[in-house]
Amino acid sequence: MIITPRYTIIENGAINKIEEVLKKLNLRNPLIVTGRNTKKYCKFSYDVEYYDEILNSQIIEQKYIGYDCIIGVGGGRAIDTGKYLAYKLRIPFISVPTTASNDGIASPIVSIKQPSFMADAPIAIIADTEIIKKSPKRLLSAGMGDIVSNITAVLDWKLAYKERGEKYSESSAIFSKTIAKELISYVLNSDLSEYHNKLVKALVGSGIAIAIANSSRPASGSEHLFSHALDKLKEEYNLDVNSLHGEQCGIGTIMMSYLHEKENKKLFGLHEKIKMSLKKVDAPTTAKELGFDEDIIIEALTIAHKIRNRWTILREGLSREEAKKLAEETGII
Repeated sequence: MIITPRYTIIENGAINKIEEVLKKLNLRNPLIVTGRNTKKYCKFSYDVEYYDEILNSQIIEQKYIGYDCIIGVGGGRAIDTGKYLAYKLRIPFISVPTTASNDGIASPIVSIKQPSFMADAPIAIIADTEIIKKSPKRLLSAGMGDIVSNITAVLDWKLAYKERGEKYSESSAIFSKTIAKELISYVLNSDLSEYHNKLVKALVGSGIAIAIANSSRPASGSEHLFSHALDKLKEEYNLDVNSLHGEQCGIGTIMMSYLHEKENKKLFGLHEKIKMSLKKVDAPTTAKELGFDEDIIIEALTIAHKIRNRWTILREGLSREEAKKLAEETGII
């Protein structure tokens, strides 16, 4: 299993170093997995496949004989599909994100559909900050939501250690929490001119924390359960809502950090600080901004604890009355 990348390049023009990195890794015949909107960045003489065509067909390993690595170029779906294909073919994966909306760009987790699972982390990450800076602002705002969730994820992880004896890594927890706190501090105390650069570095660090812990625990807790619950209700009720994963996690983090505050006075004010940082980058902080009716938010809170077997601040779950009160007191509804 690949734990951490051998090469991490985060700079303007980084995409032009793909061939150089391949040479250093002694890789000669990559397959690029990308999207139709991001194919324009694949100005190389390598074979290219679209991620939607891979997902919509059965992966037949014989078709890919001869390729010695997969390069995922694009957003979350392209990266995840490339990571998944590399895992199936047992060859290395190189991550080339064109935006910074979630920590999947560096983590070993594949989230094409739920439940997600652990594959291998990228052997290299090549993030061109100029391309990322030009990506839709909404995607960059969503990335902030995925990073702040590290705070509640770590609090939940420590709670599970104390109350359920779950395996816990203090070093991974501190690393993950520090990444989030530093980005929040930057956002609240700057003009955001380097936000895209700081964000992609934070997301890469978060993904590495997951790889080191060999668990999503450093970056996924009750706030992610809430997000997955929203996804479940979207599908169940056929809702026409185009909210993003990071946006949902950001809203979830506001509420879950408030629950932690109520049990630990040392955390007082945490949820407000998180909310302010999300507002600063124009990420949604209310149900209305996210695109959901209040009842859906409340229902998602009541079913979130059932999404997977993971002990969090939600414990055995919230009643409808408790969920409504939580959403109201945090200003989500």
